[in-house]
Amino acid sequence: MALVTQFITLEISLVDAQGDLVAWVEAALAEQGYPLRWAITHVDPGSRMATVEAVVTVQS
Repeated sequence: MALVTQFITLEISLVDAQGDLVAWVEAALAEQGYPLRWAITHVDPGSRMATVEAVVTVQS
């Protein structure tokens, strides 16, 4: 088994993420792999969506 590092981009709804935003983002990223680092890179106030860019590791 090897670990593969991937760069991913997610869009999350800020309406659904009420409360602890960090926990919400980390839970969404955990579905893709183990998050090493992430950042919110764009927020659209009209649609209340946020773009998250992350580096995750997954087992291959």
